[in-house]
Amino acid sequence: MACNLKWTVPEEWRFRPREEQISLIREALSKEMNRPEIDTAIYKDLLSSLEAKTSSAWAHRFVTTNWDYLLQREILRLSLSKLPAWLSETHVFHLNGTVETSDDDSNRSPFLLETDPPEQRIGAVEANIAFNHMIWQRMFVIVGISFDCEMDKSLLWAFSGVQDDMPIGESRLIIVNRNRQALDDVSNSIQRALPQTSIAKVCAPFQDWIAEGMPELGAEGVLIE
Repeated sequence: MACNLKWTVPEEWRFRPREEQISLIREALSKEMNRPEIDTAIYKDLLSSLEAKTSSAWAHRFVTTNWDYLLQREILRLSLSKLPAWLSETHVFHLNGTVETSDDDSNRSPFLLETDPPEQRIGAVEANIAFNHMIWQRMFVIVGISFDCEMDKSLLWAFSGVQDDMPIGESRLIIVNRNRQALDDVSNSIQRALPQTSIAKVCAPFQDWIAEGMPELGAEGVLIE
């Protein structure tokens, strides 16, 4: 939303065959990402702030359930000659697939629809790597995801299944959402699945939180002035 990418799947498409839906989504969203109205300044600001302020003890990794690749595009535009200390890797992990294409997509997560049942999620190199990275972490910033659809709920409960043995079970989460009800709903969903987590709720637009310096990350020592 902060990039002015407001496109959603038309309701009438949901009644079409699954592969036809995916084809239509890929074509439409690819076009939407290149509309003149799309403004990725927020991602530029985010990356600039992380580069300037990240403590030497920390590095960032990006994981998304979105299909677009606007953030990936901005990272590539940094034209990094080597991986900087503040970034774990330049790849943005897409858990539900992406409209981005490459010469070899065999390792990418399969394209998943919001209406798909949880069993549609099968093992894929990209999603498995992301999941295994995440269960070993103790600090997360969550933006946008609602866990409303069964597909994303299944992801949350997959984390729940390993919480007793992995660091994610006692992680600290910062949830950013401009909508108070949505913020509370996401927090409650996570707390039910991962009851030992510590949650800081930020009721503000993502771009405002970045402009304010992401103070919750500063309080955790992730960012320093």
